[in-house]
Amino acid sequence: MASPITEIVKPGNAGAGKSWIDHIQKDLPEHLEWWPYTLGAIPLTLFGILVATGLLLTFYYVPSPEKAYESVDEITNGVYLGWFVRGLHKTSVDLMILFLLFHVIRVFLTRGYRAPGELKWVSGSIVLFVTFAMGFTGYSLVFDNVSYWGMTVVTNMIGTFPVAGPPLLYLLRGGEEVSGITLLRLYDLHTKLLPVLLGGLVLGHVVIVRLMGFADVEASRRFHPFYPEHTLKMGAVAVGLLVLMVDVVMIFPPVLGPPANPQEVASDVSPPWYFSAPYMWISLLPGPLALWSLMGGAGLFVLYPFIDRALAERRWPMALVNGVVAAAVVAGMVILMYLDMQM
Repeated sequence: MASPITEIVKPGNAGAGKSWIDHIQKDLPEHLEWWPYTLGAIPLTLFGILVATGLLLTFYYVPSPEKAYESVDEITNGVYLGWFVRGLHKTSVDLMILFLLFHVIRVFLTRGYRAPGELKWVSGSIVLFVTFAMGFTGYSLVFDNVSYWGMTVVTNMIGTFPVAGPPLLYLLRGGEEVSGITLLRLYDLHTKLLPVLLGGLVLGHVVIVRLMGFADVEASRRFHPFYPEHTLKMGAVAVGLLVLMVDVVMIFPPVLGPPANPQEVASDVSPPWYFSAPYMWISLLPGPLALWSLMGGAGLFVLYPFIDRALAERRWPMALVNGVVAAAVVAGMVILMYLDMQM
């Protein structure tokens, strides 16, 4: 039976002599207007908001153990609309990770990573992992007691990885314990290296997707222009998303706990929600087994398009397999996050 998803080749778009700009601006299949297929554009919008609000916060944030907490407190309670900008910044990274996960689930279930889309999946996977790093480093910069001990927990997790863990832990902390050097290094990562890396990866992923084309959906047979039709619709989605974020920040403004205290463990030392499931997994299983399973899972995740191809050649029902795998992984993550909340 023919697969319901094949690669689109629109007459007139293919052929020699076209520049990369022509490829980027070529018409898009109509299914990209359906909301499950907009989940890749939403994180791009959120990344723009993340960068803009982050730049504003750097005007007031001081990356030192003596001034970090005071500067965040000043941003939250003293600077005009500082709490609002900080709330938008935090909400944008949380939503970016959430919608990236939704996007991964959609691509996984529709098998949109199949040839010639393997490079799209691999580049998107790296974007997801770097976004996790952005979220963690930003979470740590608040330097209140919860973020301090959350930073300690996550760096301890990194330090327990085989071979590379101990030197990576020392590199991040600048020593054996979390200190002012740790804060400064995480600040440099969050405001310099990771944004440039993530921006380059996002741009590369978008270019790869446009050059390699989109996977077709059986019911999608028409095309619409990238500009102005698709661009305007995505702009409307961005405006709606921004309105939603403003409402969320107004209803749930950012809070600030007591300052970091290395002598007093915070009552809630859980890492950010997107690290909650791995943290609980490591807590429940013996160290080596938990770590190797996480590393193996990450490797399988990145290489899954090639695994899919090998199994499909052996006539495995991959649509069913992917549905079962996705349901099991999501259920497992939800259970682990729930257990972490109860601890």
